[in-house]
Amino acid sequence: MNILFIPHVPNLNLINRVYEFAKNTDSYFLNWQIDNSSLKHKIASQLNSLKFKQDGKIVQIPLLFKPQKLATKFNTLNLNRLIDRLKIDVVVNANALLFDIKEIKVPVVYDLVDDHLEVNSDIGLNKERVQKIKEDIKNSVGVVAVTEILENKLKELKLNRNTITIENGVYIERFKNAKSLKRELGLEGKRVFGFIGGIERWTGIDKAIEEYLKIKTKDRAFLVVGGNDGEFYRSLVKKYSSDILFVGRIKPDLVADYFKTIDVGLIPFELNDFTHNALPIKALEYALAGATVISTPLNGLKAKAFPFIEFCEIENFSQCMEQSNKKIEYDFSQLDWENMSQELIDYIRSIVDV
Repeated sequence: MNILFIPHVPNLNLINRVYEFAKNTDSYFLNWQIDNSSLKHKIASQLNSLKFKQDGKIVQIPLLFKPQKLATKFNTLNLNRLIDRLKIDVVVNANALLFDIKEIKVPVVYDLVDDHLEVNSDIGLNKERVQKIKEDIKNSVGVVAVTEILENKLKELKLNRNTITIENGVYIERFKNAKSLKRELGLEGKRVFGFIGGIERWTGIDKAIEEYLKIKTKDRAFLVVGGNDGEFYRSLVKKYSSDILFVGRIKPDLVADYFKTIDVGLIPFELNDFTHNALPIKALEYALAGATVISTPLNGLKAKAFPFIEFCEIENFSQCMEQSNKKIEYDFSQLDWENMSQELIDYIRSIVDV
């Protein structure tokens, strides 16, 4: 069975749910670049996105991003050409905007990686986009939800009968072999609080930093890994660089080492439908690396009842950070990406006659 995976947002430098499924099933993965850091970079990346490229299982097709209706038709036409070229049997799609699902010539399984079923201006979800996502879900042969809460929401909305929950996974061996970078970063002897991942306003990282500053001592440090060229991230660095260690983007093969460096991993996300119904991979990775995990009370995480997570309102993070010492052994074997990927393959075979 030849599968093509389409991510919500492509990023080969981070653990990306759809990309991990593709790698662990020896499948094709659609990639593209769009750089919004400046008008010049945006134009250059858009021109680059109009090319066909292939690097092993990673492929790029000509894509448009605007205007929406023309872009969707153009993109779907090129996707169908790729399907013929690679003899694709099934598409697993997590992208909300680029394609018209009902016009794709092979069965499509929709991977709902976040709650994109409600209007949310913080992540660019307006009424028109939400309606398109719902129509795409209806026109898919099945839907994979990242959390049970999201699966239940799909069932309540009666958007698709063939729904299943397949959660995010972890690379257990990679974390077993990881080493702390405290010495290299000048953090030896310090209790390190940390945040790793994409940095946007909704992540609540600015509030977490303010809470940390209330308890900062010479024996404590705050490490932020990840970043972008956006105004929010640049303002954080400018305001807090004397108190916080910002390391920016890192090489993928160093990610596990940075997780291993952290003693207390933070998930200070704002609370809304988008965050409530998610399952942040970093929650698992912090714990797998041996850290205590403190999170705002996200429904998706609370429903899992992981023993290694302590929930705390953001305005109380300083108290929880000061008292945190919750290290608990947990069997992550069932959450290995290989197992989760096999579960996905079994599901696809149960609903698609290939």
